[in-house]
Amino acid sequence: MPRWLATSASRVVTRHHRCLQRRRFSSQHHVETVAVRCASSGSIDVNLHNVSQHKPSHPLVIYIPPFFQTGQASQAPLPAFLNSYPSAAINYRWLDPSWTGHPTSHESQPSSPSQWPTPIHDVLFGYSWILKHLAPAGDERRDIYVYGSYLGASLAASLALTESHQDQRMAVRGLLTYNGIYNWTMFLPDHPIHQRKSLADALDDTSNYVEGSFFHYLRDALPVLFSSPSGLFDPFASPSLFFRDPGLWTPDDFTTSLASSPMTRAIDVLSSGSSASGDNAGSASGTSTEWDLKPPPKSYLTFPPRGSMLKIPEALLLYESPPAVQYAKVTRKRKTTSKAAKKRKILNNFEGQAMELGSFMRRSVEKYEFRDREDSGGADVEAERRVQMRDAGAVEGDGTLGGAGQDIAYAWLQERIGR
Repeated sequence: MPRWLATSASRVVTRHHRCLQRRRFSSQHHVETVAVRCASSGSIDVNLHNVSQHKPSHPLVIYIPPFFQTGQASQAPLPAFLNSYPSAAINYRWLDPSWTGHPTSHESQPSSPSQWPTPIHDVLFGYSWILKHLAPAGDERRDIYVYGSYLGASLAASLALTESHQDQRMAVRGLLTYNGIYNWTMFLPDHPIHQRKSLADALDDTSNYVEGSFFHYLRDALPVLFSSPSGLFDPFASPSLFFRDPGLWTPDDFTTSLASSPMTRAIDVLSSGSSASGDNAGSASGTSTEWDLKPPPKSYLTFPPRGSMLKIPEALLLYESPPAVQYAKVTRKRKTTSKAAKKRKILNNFEGQAMELGSFMRRSVEKYEFRDREDSGGADVEAERRVQMRDAGAVEGDGTLGGAGQDIAYAWLQERIGR
């Protein structure tokens, strides 16, 4: 894969958005920009595309851009397949473009104003403004569909899962994402997904991370996006954690395992320099607690919570075709709605991220939504219809949703919204 991604975080985002504006996104028409105050944390822009050209009751698409807009690109370019719909783009803040450092620990740099949780706060302020000012009058309903990619996909999924209120006239009814990270804890070396590998492989897993790709960039940008590893465990950052515990403890930094490998432990003992048996015994005793520390169990959570009016929204989770090297030894089918897909081992790539969240959402529909119904037949069919995960083909050179993917996304929206 060509190395079209720069190593500097600010250069990556700036160049990325210039490419998006030039190649894959439409020119801007009928755009209004509104400054939304975020309490005492400054303000963000919400761009309204074609909103005044449609009835107030027409379904609205909320667009959450893939990255924080930098420099002169304060207006998020709109994906071409959203051209015909009234849309509101929430320009959140995430990643300080003026800081290009890459600390290895959260203690190396003070928290940036645009690090987590600023992004989700911005999105919620923008969403509240939309509900207040774009809701139809009287008793009319207005459905909301949320689209996001990359960082925007994580935020879009969290917004859709927590704002899909059945009893509200204006609420989220559908979720559309592309190449999202829905469980950031997968990047930590102690995550169960790495149990089959050595610690060194978990830290530098070339089979899952392709040099120069957006996935590789997101992994390396963890200390820039989050001031502390604890942020990865926030379900609003990792929406898969609404449905299940992560199954690991919160580490001190982003790269160090809490439990060293057996070889590392042996080297530590041999290099300790303690000659007295008492010292050695004390050393072993003093570190046994850390060595024997077992991860917490991975338990499923009830989501949506019982008694709430939340409902798992219709969803289409798109992902780029994984590089062939990742699956050289794996026989697989492309039909992601089959039971075989559920049994396939999840890998930490864009496909694996979509598969994990999608399977959790489907399980929720089957286990909780249909549990109290007299006729619970067809629960699995309804779950697979409502929550879909699809391969959108090869990624474009600038990281955007390709032509085939845009056709899939447009058809999905058209089926639910119309023109």
